[in-house]
Amino acid sequence: MQVKDWAGIQLKLGPMNVYSLTMMLGMLTAILTVYFFWRREKYTFEQLTILVFIALPTAIIGARFVFVIQQLIEHKGWADGPWYNAFFIWKGGLSIHGGVITATICCILYILFSKNKNRIDLKKAITIILPAVLIGQAIGRWGNFANHEVYGGVMEKGSVAFEILPKLIRDHMFIDGKYRYPLFFYESIANLAAYIILVWILNNWNWLRPGTTGGLYIVYYGIIRFGMEPLRDGSYTIYKVISALYIIVGLVLTVMFEFVIKLNYNVYKVNTYNNEKLSKFFYFIVYEPKNSNSFAFKKSTTKNQIETKTAA
Repeated sequence: MQVKDWAGIQLKLGPMNVYSLTMMLGMLTAILTVYFFWRREKYTFEQLTILVFIALPTAIIGARFVFVIQQLIEHKGWADGPWYNAFFIWKGGLSIHGGVITATICCILYILFSKNKNRIDLKKAITIILPAVLIGQAIGRWGNFANHEVYGGVMEKGSVAFEILPKLIRDHMFIDGKYRYPLFFYESIANLAAYIILVWILNNWNWLRPGTTGGLYIVYYGIIRFGMEPLRDGSYTIYKVISALYIIVGLVLTVMFEFVIKLNYNVYKVNTYNNEKLSKFFYFIVYEPKNSNSFAFKKSTTKNQIETKTAA
């Protein structure tokens, strides 16, 4: 039976492009993740709403802008039809790097210059928001599957990589007469794994200082993209450069947040269980602003459950 060639085909669900749906689902899931930790820190819903309304449009604008720049650099001009096609984001063509960088800068500016009396702690915001982006990226990569893009070189029939892939993915990777490595799938899995570790282990238990997991996200995604970019069919130099900068900036931020910047918090270790052996492994750390008289966490605690640490 002849296999269908999916080159240039965009999957649709009724009148909607699946690409657009995955982008929206990814953004929604990331926002819900942020909301969980936002409530735990007792920040207001109003503040989160403002940040969302800042982040979403600026992320889309930044993501498309960097993609257009990439097209102009690589092709010495807009290669995808008339110039106004640059505005057709539903056809694909969004740079994750551009979206994250633009939205992050805009949100940081809001946090720094906001006159809201209930100020948001910038380091905690970085910890809460940036790693949550990973789930949006993990889901969003399936938009690349729907548009049959972000794939690698030729994948031989009968190879291990070919055999272990689900049939649905394998068949849709038949592009330009050959089976292709599904780089979108590999990156989606990598992003999902990092999301679980950074968000639901490190952030959930607060084992690292505020801001650190935000730096780790930048390092991690820089490494992933720097490693995968050369494998892409149609690799782009601009993304290699940005990914290298991600790694450098992320490492600097991680070291600063975790080891250099002085903590301006009262630090408490809260045991989850009363059992002495279990408490060595199951505990979370509360970083409470020194001007606060109550725990940020919505969790009942007793005095014998709290061990005050010295703020370095």
